[in-house]
Amino acid sequence: MKPLAWLFRRRIELALFLLGVLLRLSMYWNYHPAWSYDSNLHWEVIQWIADNGKAPSAEATFESFHPPLYYATSAWLLLHGVGRHGMAWFSIICGIVRLGVIWAGLELYVPGSRLARIMGLALAAVTAASIHLDGMVYPEALHGCLCAVAMLLVPLAFRRSMMARWPLALAIGVVLGLAILAKVSSAAVIAAVAAAALLETLIIQRTIVVRVCNALPWIFTLAVCLSVCGWYYARNVRVYGQPFITSFDIPSQSYIAAETDKHPLIDRRPLGFLFGWDPTLYENPYARSGFGNEPRLLAVAVASNFVDFWRYGFQGYQKPWLLNPDRASLSTTQAKVMTAARAAVYGGTVIFLATVCAWFAASFRLLRDRDVGRLALLLFPLSTLLATLHFTTKFPFDGIGVIKSIYMTFGAAPAYGLFGVAASWSQRKRYLWPILASLIVALWLVAAYSVYCRLGLRLLPVVDP
Repeated sequence: MKPLAWLFRRRIELALFLLGVLLRLSMYWNYHPAWSYDSNLHWEVIQWIADNGKAPSAEATFESFHPPLYYATSAWLLLHGVGRHGMAWFSIICGIVRLGVIWAGLELYVPGSRLARIMGLALAAVTAASIHLDGMVYPEALHGCLCAVAMLLVPLAFRRSMMARWPLALAIGVVLGLAILAKVSSAAVIAAVAAAALLETLIIQRTIVVRVCNALPWIFTLAVCLSVCGWYYARNVRVYGQPFITSFDIPSQSYIAAETDKHPLIDRRPLGFLFGWDPTLYENPYARSGFGNEPRLLAVAVASNFVDFWRYGFQGYQKPWLLNPDRASLSTTQAKVMTAARAAVYGGTVIFLATVCAWFAASFRLLRDRDVGRLALLLFPLSTLLATLHFTTKFPFDGIGVIKSIYMTFGAAPAYGLFGVAASWSQRKRYLWPILASLIVALWLVAAYSVYCRLGLRLLPVVDP
């Protein structure tokens, strides 16, 4: 009865979790996997592995430069009778598990405020990009699930010392090894763990022997990770001269970046790319906003996190819109959701600003308290952002979608908690209650868009643009 009593005391959290589950399940009954990003190209990799029984070379198909874990697992499912539409269940289940892991992380690492946990879980449940990727037949959902598990375990390891760390170090190494076999982006998570381990040796006031004994399990984590994934990345080095490759590195596609490669990395984007904003997103929250002569990384990242920025079928409830979601006319397909989309971007901007402020404030407090475990959590979204900045600067091809929040969701789990922390802090003083009210309204606006697109329920009046 204890688990039931625990859930009964958390009725609000359970309701939010079930809402998140429902929104993800809706990706099965009114979203077709063929509408997802490069769907046919990802499916080619699955079929190739099913036909050939091995991981493809990077040039076998357009998308086969990706690591093979997701595709090999899907190929096994395909050989055992799971069709293309049924394959969505793989992603949906991964998304539900990830949401559950985020809930567990909030319970473990935000113990002092139930409001913070409720707000963080609510945001994780209703964010459009998170729901959207959980219905797509491609690697992001599996990758995000594995990264979330790693993030849950890392602070637990930092809370232990010396010999007590070794079992968790083994588990984290295995999970990270699998994660980077699902998507190269996991390198950002590994880098964050390494940075946290280094930070611990610098700020924890203990003897040299204790510091070394604490660091050794993290070296073991890296060794285990490499033992799981090393064969694949060693092959890349042998064939292409580098472990991490993209479509732009493949000889048959390298012409895309040939002109850009002539310029130094620092000259490929203006400063405004990182520090600028684009107010046109509030008028038209969909692609081509934020691009053109003045592209904006953060503005597009925020918009694409809270709306279906690239118009790939998230509005599955709008039946006429489903015929060709990535090419349909904005004026005819988005009329019923434009008001909700605009509101979601306004709400998302408020959530983004609150989360950034909470990140800086929490970093200062955790550094002061030498809480390296929870500091590691803050490093994950930072490392994800830096990796995205590097990739989008190295390959400045906005028109083909190098900036998508879906690609950053794997590192977003701690950010949900930070939003909750911002709400909790604003509750403590009466003069801060207007801030709390604005955060609740912002969350409602974000939820209204996702609920309307996925379930057809109007939480806001929707009018023609």
